[in-house]
Amino acid sequence: MSNTKNIILIGMPGCGKTSIGITLAQKLSKEFADTDEWITKTSGKSIPDIFAEDGEEAFRKLETAALKELCGYGNFVIASGGGIVTRPENLKTIKQNGIVIFLDRELSQLPVSGRPLSQKEGIEALAKARLPLYLQWSDYKVAVNGIEHTAEYICEQILV
Repeated sequence: MSNTKNIILIGMPGCGKTSIGITLAQKLSKEFADTDEWITKTSGKSIPDIFAEDGEEAFRKLETAALKELCGYGNFVIASGGGIVTRPENLKTIKQNGIVIFLDRELSQLPVSGRPLSQKEGIEALAKARLPLYLQWSDYKVAVNGIEHTAEYICEQILV
């Protein structure tokens, strides 16, 4: 795998994209970035506050801008927001210089606290809408089985 390629992690909110991404970046000597973290830094607001004050569409625009900037770099592991797949224009961005890995975690294990859409719509409804997109957009699907084990699996089985 090229050192300049990005690895983009997609999946349901709370599936472990950030935690696994940090560990994966360390193992691969890559930089780590999180689109939600980029959004909170650049907007000066938390994700729940953006949803409450500005609405989902404003958040999605910020998310797309974050993705475009972060994917423009090379040699990164990028944890995307769970809803990144809801905007079709994001597909071209994540595929331009990246390997896309869908982190699949059991719905019963997904947290909802601090996650506006998970609370509002429910995990099952989000999954019904998003799972087909995660599968369509990803190059690989990986079952989440702990942070360290999942990162190790990605390194040994996918990125060889």
